[in-house]
Amino acid sequence: MGIPIIPRVTDAVGGVVGGVGRLLRKNKLKEEDEETDRLVKEYMASVPGLANVSSSAQLNLMGEGLKGKAELSVRGTTQWLHRSKWDVDKVDSRDRGTPDEWIQRHPELIRLTGRHPFNCEPPPKLLNEAGFLTPASIHYVRNHGAAPNIKWNEHRIRVEGNVPRVRTFSMNDIVNMPRQSIPVTLVCAGNRRKEENMLKQTIGFNWGQCGVGTSMWTGVPMHVFLKICGVTSVSANRQYLCFQGPDGELPKGKDGSYGTSIPLAMALNPANDVMIAYEQNAKKLTPDHGYPVRIIIPGWIGGRMVKYLTKISVTATPSENFYHFNDNRIMPPHVDAEMAAAEGWWYKEEYIFNQLNINSAILYPDHDQVVKHE
Repeated sequence: MGIPIIPRVTDAVGGVVGGVGRLLRKNKLKEEDEETDRLVKEYMASVPGLANVSSSAQLNLMGEGLKGKAELSVRGTTQWLHRSKWDVDKVDSRDRGTPDEWIQRHPELIRLTGRHPFNCEPPPKLLNEAGFLTPASIHYVRNHGAAPNIKWNEHRIRVEGNVPRVRTFSMNDIVNMPRQSIPVTLVCAGNRRKEENMLKQTIGFNWGQCGVGTSMWTGVPMHVFLKICGVTSVSANRQYLCFQGPDGELPKGKDGSYGTSIPLAMALNPANDVMIAYEQNAKKLTPDHGYPVRIIIPGWIGGRMVKYLTKISVTATPSENFYHFNDNRIMPPHVDAEMAAAEGWWYKEEYIFNQLNINSAILYPDHDQVVKHE
């Protein structure tokens, strides 16, 4: 009589565990759907003339615009933001023994600088398959060093320089500010450099054509943030907005930080959509993409969008950070790296590289791929 009891007890425990598991999964999916609904509504509200259109018409417009790239549920959630097929759940064996061995990464990413630091792009086929929005797991990555292991509750952003008073914000302060969600295409300044290096070798490594990705970014509009900090206009001692990552993050420069700057006037203009972002595709940023917070500047190169944002300074002059001057410059054809260093070309503001021209690349067939004619 004792034997039948065991499976019944097991079934009961299994039923309870299974029920709890289903409940947790249901709650998680509900949270994701609510987040996605919120993101879609914010985006719809941001499109001129669309806010007054009926919900059904909005869905028709959105569905028509995406041409099958997204599957819209009855409630209008964009399921492509939470496609599990793009999720990664383990550390790549190539990262074992490096400072990044705690980070989960997609195994199909093409590594451009060996094991470390991590610089990568997706294969053309994978990027094309992802559709309009690029999942974070296959979005290109440009790292100058190890990704810092930052804790949400401990991270702070310090605002200093020519401001009414120095202020420090926690991540909870940031997420409670007004926010916006917009699709932005990021492009590495070195995208397609491999083709340039085939003609004349540069000092940069061989990016293919997939150092590009489009995501839905969510964060605080910079003009709103600056207003909170008491900065609403440009003046003689307020000309630039400098961004900086953590001290000691990188091997070069005075303090080992990555920093750069943009004109303050640009950041204050709401039309430019500069933002302090903490979400990518309705989820918190991943370590490779700047967790917990980064800068997003639509239309500018990725090198100006500082990750792991730690400090914002309002200044009269551009950033003096090592990487602001010694990276992302386009020199005249006759100036090589040695001449640039010897004659101070890196410090000439007229050769700074901020914006990209529109260009296109063939994703299929791939380089050297043989296409059979049938």
